[in-house]
Amino acid sequence: MLPVVILFFIFSATGEAYGTCWALWGSDAFHWNGLSIGLSLGAFGICQTLAQALLPGPAVKLLGERAAILVGVAGVSLALTVMAFAGQGWMIFAIMPVFALGGIGVPALQSLATRQVDENSQGQFQGVLASAVSLASIVAPLAFSSLYFLTRQQWPGAIWLSVVAVYGLAVPLVLGLRLKTAERAAMS
Repeated sequence: MLPVVILFFIFSATGEAYGTCWALWGSDAFHWNGLSIGLSLGAFGICQTLAQALLPGPAVKLLGERAAILVGVAGVSLALTVMAFAGQGWMIFAIMPVFALGGIGVPALQSLATRQVDENSQGQFQGVLASAVSLASIVAPLAFSSLYFLTRQQWPGAIWLSVVAVYGLAVPLVLGLRLKTAERAAMS
């Protein structure tokens, strides 16, 4: 159960980096104005919405929950790495569909999480997960904004590699998750 709570914290914390740093980074890296920043965030939102609406079910059926989570982490990590090194703003729009693959990870994790405890403990478990998400929403913006301001003069894109590093912490946790009966049956 603890690995799932930590994964929720990691996924929530990394998600906070976008809202905290995206506009500053777009302005610093590409001299984007408010319209360009808004368009990039809008494109990000549309891609995420479509991915979360259309991909998690088929991805979990095809890959299983653990692999779907890992594909989500891999897609986001690849996109963030491209963003870290991107030299032109159009590259960010081009990588959005890959970025959106991250949209399959959290729903797969949520599905897996509900089977980690019995029905009688669901409320308590969901409360613990909500607490982890709340803690991430407090700690992560402070951490990522501080790191951004330390690196923005030398390399604004460094912030995205720090997010990739945090996602990297999730990989061994995902690999170590115990599969419950439903996923074992789906993989047979």
